[in-house]
Amino acid sequence: GAITKEQHILGDAAPEEYGKGGWLQELSQDINIIMRSKYLVSIAVIVCLYEVISTLVDYQFTATILHFVEGPGLGEYFSKVFGFTNFVSLLTQLFITGFILSKFGVLSALMVLPIMLAMGSLAFFTMPILIFGSLLNTFDNGFSYSINQSAKEALYVTVPMEKRYKAKAFIDIFLIRLSKGFAVVLSLLLTIIFAEFESVRWLSLLVIILLLIWIKAVFYVGRLFNDNEVAIIQNIKHDP
Repeated sequence: GAITKEQHILGDAAPEEYGKGGWLQELSQDINIIMRSKYLVSIAVIVCLYEVISTLVDYQFTATILHFVEGPGLGEYFSKVFGFTNFVSLLTQLFITGFILSKFGVLSALMVLPIMLAMGSLAFFTMPILIFGSLLNTFDNGFSYSINQSAKEALYVTVPMEKRYKAKAFIDIFLIRLSKGFAVVLSLLLTIIFAEFESVRWLSLLVIILLLIWIKAVFYVGRLFNDNEVAIIQNIKHDP
């Protein structure tokens, strides 16, 4: 924070009292900033839903591999899946992310990950076989750390500077960690409720329901982003 203020990145948007209050006061201010903006609330919903959905999908992926692959080939198969996932993520970031963001906009880029996860979950629910279970990992991590991450970061561009840094820090640090904690508890419950592999496929129905909420939030935040972007461009054009 000291370096940021020293380099004048925040400029006039950094109030003098920034960081001087107690942690509880700072937390209350951050929550207030987000709750007063439907746009920021939508971003928070998208971020939290992803953490929960990713946990469910990862559980299905791991359960599938452990069910179909045994012995010394287990580690090798995991390595192949992770290697393929990283390859997909790299290709997506190099050749797809920029194209979709520039040609179709942030809304279309944000839709890629939930659509791919929906397709993967529907396929796994229909046929819970090794290839579909493996693709769950590829669809999740391959598109999350590439196009979805870039599009999500772009959402903060239209947020006023005096709110942007505190809101982003609260969402990316506090809410993500809180969601991960909830996801850990959820994963422990899953090992009890879905102990048999035959029942793991039914998690896809829950994933699809959560994805529908995610997609609705994406449409809402995407439309607001487009409106804010147009307003910013118009203000720049009319700025004397």
